[in-house]
Amino acid sequence: MKTFLFRLSLKAKGQRDAFERLKSDGSEFSREEWLRAVFSKQFSFRHKGNEFFFVPEPTKNSGLPEKIVSGWIARDRQQTERTPPWEGLSPTEHRSWQAALLLLDPSDHPDGQKLALESNPDVGGPAPILASLAQHFSEGHSEPYSVSVFPIIQARSFARFAEEHKGTIQVIAYDVAVPNMFNSPDDFSEEMKRLRDKGNIARVRTRLESDDAIDTDASQLDEIAEHVEKGGGKITARTKDGKRYRSDDHKVAEEIDTAGTEPETASYWETIKGALDRIF
Repeated sequence: MKTFLFRLSLKAKGQRDAFERLKSDGSEFSREEWLRAVFSKQFSFRHKGNEFFFVPEPTKNSGLPEKIVSGWIARDRQQTERTPPWEGLSPTEHRSWQAALLLLDPSDHPDGQKLALESNPDVGGPAPILASLAQHFSEGHSEPYSVSVFPIIQARSFARFAEEHKGTIQVIAYDVAVPNMFNSPDDFSEEMKRLRDKGNIARVRTRLESDDAIDTDASQLDEIAEHVEKGGGKITARTKDGKRYRSDDHKVAEEIDTAGTEPETASYWETIKGALDRIF
């Protein structure tokens, strides 16, 4: 089983809603508490015009540590088939359900709010599905947080591209979520936090262009790239001769050897448990 790793970035909404989700005692949710609350129950969301479901997997079934939230992203598929020969081999359709495993560490620590989603072609691409899930939460008027989700990227992938094409990069664009988990002391992170806290900004999109070539050594691009690699956004770049970099092409994945096991078995969950240290 191949899983891709992502980071959730949560920003408190600037305008509180009268029907906002609150804890049972009437107090506000922390980010971790809110994530645990929303992923503790079944819910549905729309993706590419289809209805998808999240279904939690109880810890008592999986045996995973309680700090890890687990569940399934599921959708239905119409399978075209035929009736048996003795019924005339007539065309018919059968509705089946396909699911991809989701694992989440919502903990409030520098490497927290990390999510792993199984890549299952019968369900769909992990990144687009999670983008729709984040939009679902962000547009929910009763939810206290807006959500951005980006893949975790292989370390120094942008730096290698910049070094290989030094003096030829003409366009760089980035789309980043304001940080709520990273405590980096660099100027870029501090500026993003200021925009979040003072300007009520959730995401920043910027396009840099040069009439000749961008000097990648004399800018904050290394800080931006590090932010993106942690799962804080995405970067694209283009050289004068058309060479391109897309951070999405360098997503971090983790292989989990679940071959020969099924989710209903203890051996399946033991394999998942053995991979948690590599993922989180």
